Amino acid sequence: MTVVDGRWPFVGRNAEVSEVARIFSEEGASGVVLIGASGLGKTLIAQRVISAVSSQYDHLYLRGSSTHATTPYGALNVLIAELDEATAACPLLVLTALQRRFETQGGRPTLMHIDGVRNIDELSATVIAHLARVGAVRLLITCEEILDAPGEFFDLWKDGVLKRLDLEPLSPDAAMEMLATALGAPVSRSASQELWLASGGNPRYLQLAAKADVASGHLFLLDGVWVSRDSPRLGSGRSDTDWTAGKLAALDGEDRALLEVLAVAGHLPVAVVLQVAAPESLDRLQQEGLLGIGPEDRPMVGLAYQVLADVVRAQLLSGAGRRALEVVAQLRHEPSIPAASCTALAQWTMDQGATLEVDELTLLARLANDHRIDGAAERFLRAVPPGRETCSTETERARRLWLDGRTGAALDAVDAIIAASSEDTPLPDWVEIRLLAARLSIRTHGREQDAAAHLRDVRGRLVSADAHAVGELLDRTDLLRLELDFFEGELEALREHGAAVLSGRSDESAWSAGVRGLLGVAQAMTGSPEAGLSAVRTIAARLETSGAGTLDQEAASVRLFGALLVSGRWGEGLALARARSNQPGALVFGGSSAEFAEGLLLAFLGRSRKALVKLTPAISQFRMRDRHGLLPLAEAAAAYAHALENDAETAEDHLRAIDLSSQRYPWHLREAVQYFTLLTEAWLDTPEVVVTEFVERAADLGSRGYRGVELFFLSQAVQLGRHDVAESLAASASATDGHFARLVESFAKALSSQDPRALKEVARAALDSDNYTLAGDIAALSVQHLGPADDPMIRVHAEQILRRTSTPARRHVRRKLLSERERAIARLVAQGVANKDIAQQEHISPRTVEGHVHQVMTKLGLSSRKQLSLIFGQQP
Repeated sequence: MTVVDGRWPFVGRNAEVSEVARIFSEEGASGVVLIGASGLGKTLIAQRVISAVSSQYDHLYLRGSSTHATTPYGALNVLIAELDEATAACPLLVLTALQRRFETQGGRPTLMHIDGVRNIDELSATVIAHLARVGAVRLLITCEEILDAPGEFFDLWKDGVLKRLDLEPLSPDAAMEMLATALGAPVSRSASQELWLASGGNPRYLQLAAKADVASGHLFLLDGVWVSRDSPRLGSGRSDTDWTAGKLAALDGEDRALLEVLAVAGHLPVAVVLQVAAPESLDRLQQEGLLGIGPEDRPMVGLAYQVLADVVRAQLLSGAGRRALEVVAQLRHEPSIPAASCTALAQWTMDQGATLEVDELTLLARLANDHRIDGAAERFLRAVPPGRETCSTETERARRLWLDGRTGAALDAVDAIIAASSEDTPLPDWVEIRLLAARLSIRTHGREQDAAAHLRDVRGRLVSADAHAVGELLDRTDLLRLELDFFEGELEALREHGAAVLSGRSDESAWSAGVRGLLGVAQAMTGSPEAGLSAVRTIAARLETSGAGTLDQEAASVRLFGALLVSGRWGEGLALARARSNQPGALVFGGSSAEFAEGLLLAFLGRSRKALVKLTPAISQFRMRDRHGLLPLAEAAAAYAHALENDAETAEDHLRAIDLSSQRYPWHLREAVQYFTLLTEAWLDTPEVVVTEFVERAADLGSRGYRGVELFFLSQAVQLGRHDVAESLAASASATDGHFARLVESFAKALSSQDPRALKEVARAALDSDNYTLAGDIAALSVQHLGPADDPMIRVHAEQILRRTSTPARRHVRRKLLSERERAIARLVAQGVANKDIAQQEHISPRTVEGHVHQVMTKLGLSSRKQLSLIFGQQP
């Protein structure tokens, strides 16, 4: 049951309500003016505030209306109706009478909520302002712009009588929460971000866009999660048109034409917009909240709400709008025009009946592919006349399939292109199709050897070609060779090849950043996490500040996330994933991909419940669209999280859903899948067998030089009971740098010495690093190794860590140490039943009961009945 067709939930505005309520709770508060665009929820916030302070204030609601805007005291007619005719005819007497009324009524002050301020008549505004200045009433004014308010209200704010609070659009997180609450089920991050972008964070537009997407089927339920289809949004529905028709009808012709240009083109440089619109139009529409202008050196202007663009495009454009678009469309290939705007203008030109040349259609398809603009490349490629296809057009068609995650279909298309190519094929096209073939071959079972062959062919032809013509092509070939080394896990080869291609070069291009980023991640995985992390961090920061392309920045962020994970900087990794998940403009590391990254790390850290909040919607979205091949790892991480939640059936379902056979996956993903799969099986099956697999896998990784990755498998083996390999863990960790290496080295040494205090300290350090799994396992070992002479506070502190890191499965494992009778007695103790009553119920003596209680507490490492109650009081 959803509320799509009813009133939507109040979400994401509690901070504003609390702030306004706090102001009214202060001594001598005069009032607040709440400012925000239409649809942001000003009235709802005001209602919540009034409810929150209802015990302190009497409430009076006044609303200006166009009917009474020119009527003296029109807004106050409800108050002056009781005044006699002589008093009502004299402004001074009206003011005095109302002041006396509010100052003497019942002892409680009056909170006056004023809405529709632009239609408050002058005399009413004068009286209300006076009442506020003398403290007779408190004001809560809601308006879209302070300049729309009568001058008396503006003066109240200017003089400090009213405090101003500007209402911002909903954040992506708040919009996601609102959608999930309204739709009655979780919403994938990708789907919610589509709607956030369409609505600009405006709750009213968000509701309209969601209703339209549900009605069109673009947003639908899959496995209990709302996901979006793998296609562009269809735009808005009838409800959007009805709601915005009034706004559009009220615009004059020039303003309407500007809106139409931006509705079709998207964001444009201000300099371009001013070629078809007057500055006054920009100012008016920005003041109306319909336009947004960026603060960059070369600012861009666009519509504030995508749903408004949907409505404008759905209607017939005005003559002035068409003429302006014709001018702008001629400028579409200007360097300052964003890719999305260029492709949108080209499609509009085609809609007007224009025929574009094959070369331009190919360039546009490449631009759409390069910037991941859904639907655009297909449109341009379909427009190529039959029989006029070129190698370039067919290459872009294959690229589109690859970017959609359709590896097999893309490789079939590439094979056909290569078979049809000849020596007359232009060199760039010849290279491009073979580089794409290498990317696809490495991901295809039985074709992986072809990747190296394609690279050899490309390099052989390039080194014999004109040096001035092949520089960029050689760079791309070298970078792809390194990417394929990384894909296969050939990290030593990667380091050798990387050093060779960088030799003698010091440029800071995106190519160089890509090479150095791969080398940094390889360094982190082969035993130098800190050095590798430092290199990757520097590259990511440089790309972000240099204005590099979105894809280059995101690739650097992905590598940074991997380096943070390996080095043990898990808090930073979580922060990075969260930041990326709140950047709706991301092309790769955003939306459900970033949501998955956060869930993956939370699962690894043992924070299973929070992990599932992220992983569950991401998995549903990936089942609909898994362009980046993340689904197998998401399934494995979710299986482990469900196992920790003691949900064996669902965990097994996720394990069965893992599919690594449909295509080849990069080695680090395969290793991660195995890691989470083994962890899950350790909880579901016989841990002794699984532990042996952890040890064997760690030995294999270590022999190949993957010291940074080896530690993860070796540490888990020790955590799961193979204490005999603790010395191996310590030795491996000592040969590796990084925060994680120091943690597990301290763990291994403390365990080897059986020092409960040292174990407790390491558990605390692991907890401070957000690693609940490691912290809980080490804390349990600390309790296990306690002796009679040890400080009893060690047990107390270790138990605190255990409780904080507890999961249902871990609590269940601790309780399985007990016999059936011991569990029964423990439950009764947790319920507060006295020993003598337990003895009577169990048909044993009170002394025997006390003995059982002591045995239970010893087995579980507890020091008090209160601790026992905490454990058994939480579960049946």
